[in-house]
Amino acid sequence: MAPRPSSRPSPNGGPRLGRRVRLAGPRSTLRLRSDSPERTLEIGRVLGSLVPAGTALSLEGGLGAGKTLLVKGLCAGLEVSDEVTSPSFILAEEYRGAFPVFHFDLYRLARLSEAADIGLFDAVDGRAVVIVEWGDRLPDGAMAFDAVARLRITGPESREIVIEGPKDLCDELERNL
Repeated sequence: MAPRPSSRPSPNGGPRLGRRVRLAGPRSTLRLRSDSPERTLEIGRVLGSLVPAGTALSLEGGLGAGKTLLVKGLCAGLEVSDEVTSPSFILAEEYRGAFPVFHFDLYRLARLSEAADIGLFDAVDGRAVVIVEWGDRLPDGAMAFDAVARLRITGPESREIVIEGPKDLCDELERNL
């Protein structure tokens, strides 16, 4: 599905890209390289500018791989003006932007029931964008993610970021980076 055009200026300083109406279609994989924190933020910002309400994203990778940095970029692309922080100790944050944005960090969860207790499954309601750090900690089949970003440290500031999601989203992301 083609992105919907927008002529409004972006509130975060970057060009406003066409946000998708929904994510669907055949799946694809996009491999990206980030050589700096600024590039990781930019990748997140462009991805955030493309995803529609109702999107669930899983961010996976080891400690220090850049998941929270990618979330900061995603939130910028989703027009969140609040400071975005890691919810590692509080487990969940809610932001207001183009849509409600729920940011969960599952690193400290021991059981699936804890994910339900913090409202993860309730947040997936078709109106919000749900971003889950450590989404791979959920049991297989517990939650269907529209896209998955896997981050891997390749150097002191460099990362490999592999996005798995709908082909149209991966293609649009690649075109705009």
